[in-house]
Amino acid sequence: MKLAIFSGQYFWFDGEHYSTDEAFVKFVTSFHPYFEKIIFCDAVVKEKKNQAYILDPTTTEVCPLPYFSVYSFWKNILFVYPEIYRVIRDNIHRWDMIWLPGPHPVSFLFACMCWRMRKPFFQVVRANLMEQVRHRNRGIRKYFVMGLVAILEHVSQRLARKNLTFTVGWEMYNAYKRRGNQVHQIAVSLVSDKDIEDTLISKPFGLHKPVRLLIVGRLDAEKGLHFLIEAVEDLIEEKRLDVVLQIVGKGLMGGEERNLHQEVKKRELSKHIRFLGYLAYGPELYKLYRESDIFVLPSLSGEGVPQTLFEAMACGIPIIATNVAGIPHLIRDGENGLLINPGSPSEICQTIERLINDSELRNRLSRNGLSTVKNHTLEAERDRMICHIQELRIEELTVFC
Repeated sequence: MKLAIFSGQYFWFDGEHYSTDEAFVKFVTSFHPYFEKIIFCDAVVKEKKNQAYILDPTTTEVCPLPYFSVYSFWKNILFVYPEIYRVIRDNIHRWDMIWLPGPHPVSFLFACMCWRMRKPFFQVVRANLMEQVRHRNRGIRKYFVMGLVAILEHVSQRLARKNLTFTVGWEMYNAYKRRGNQVHQIAVSLVSDKDIEDTLISKPFGLHKPVRLLIVGRLDAEKGLHFLIEAVEDLIEEKRLDVVLQIVGKGLMGGEERNLHQEVKKRELSKHIRFLGYLAYGPELYKLYRESDIFVLPSLSGEGVPQTLFEAMACGIPIIATNVAGIPHLIRDGENGLLINPGSPSEICQTIERLINDSELRNRLSRNGLSTVKNHTLEAERDRMICHIQELRIEELTVFC
C-alpha cells in the first residue's frame, strides 16, 4: 500500500536526491513500516541544493508539484490550480491513501479528487492558522488574509464531518470535534526512547554560569520573542542576574528575524543574547538542549502542541511556557513545567528568577518532564494514528457536503 502526502512544505532536488528543511518529514517517514512507499506530493524549488533532511529513495518518492508560495498563492491561483490538478489527475491512481494538511488552499483540491476517484484520505490539523496569520500580518492585508483563512477553516471543518481528522492539541480538537465523530487528538513528536535514555546518562545537573536560557523555533511574531528579550534585559538590569539567551531558529528574510536582531542591538544585549540560526534535528541540537538550564517558550497563540516542548522534556530541561492553545494540556503548572500568561515580560522575568533560585523545583520539573515525554515519543504518536488509519476503508468514504 502506498501513502501519498501533500505536506505543504517545500522540497529541493540536487539532481540525485530530494531534501527538505523541515523536520516534520522525519515524522511522516516513520510510517514506512506500515506502507510500501511514502510519496510526497509537494512543491519543488527550482534551485539545486541539499537541505538538512534528505529523503531515502528506497522508501520514499516525490511527485513534484509546481512551485508556489503560500504567501502569494491567491494572486496566482488561476495559473497554479490547473497545473496542480493535472499532477493529481495523472498520479492519483498510483496512490492507495492520501494524507492532507488542514486547512490549506490546495488540500480542498486534493479532497475533491479523492472523492471523485474513491480514494481514502485523512487530514491533519497542526496549528491554529487563524491566530498565526493574525500575528504575522498588519493593516488591510491582515483582515484580507484572515478572511481567506476563515473560508479555508470552514472547508477543513466541513471535511472533518465525515472524514478521518487528526488535530494537534486540544484547542483545535475542540473546534473540530463539534463537526464530526472521526476527530482524534494527537501530537507530532520526533523524540525516541533512546533520546530519553541518553539524557538520563549524560544530562549534567546544576546551573551554569552564566545561566543558559534557550528557545528553539521559528522566528515569527506569534512566538513572542520580543517579550522574552525584554525579560532578559530586566533580569540583567534589575535583578542583577548573569544570564545568556540562545535563540535557535530562522524567520523570513527581512521580516521578524531582522526585527529581533535590531531590538537586541538597540537594547545593547548582544553579549547576552545569541542568534544561533537554524539547527537541524539531531545530535547537535540535542547537545545544545542538554547544555542549557531553562527552556522558555513565550508563544502568544497559534500553537498546537509545539514539538520543541517534547524535545526539551526529553533532554531534562525545566520548561517555562505560556498558557495558550494546546500547551496547558501538556504542561501541568508546577508539575512538569511552569505556565505564564502571554505577552508579559515581567512574568517571564519573575518565573525565570524563581527557577534559578529553586533547585528543588528545577529538579522536580525535569524528572516529571522526562516521565511525561515517555508517553509522547515518535513511535507512540505514530502508532496512535495508525490505529485509526487502519480502520479507514474505501467503502467508508462519503460525499463531501
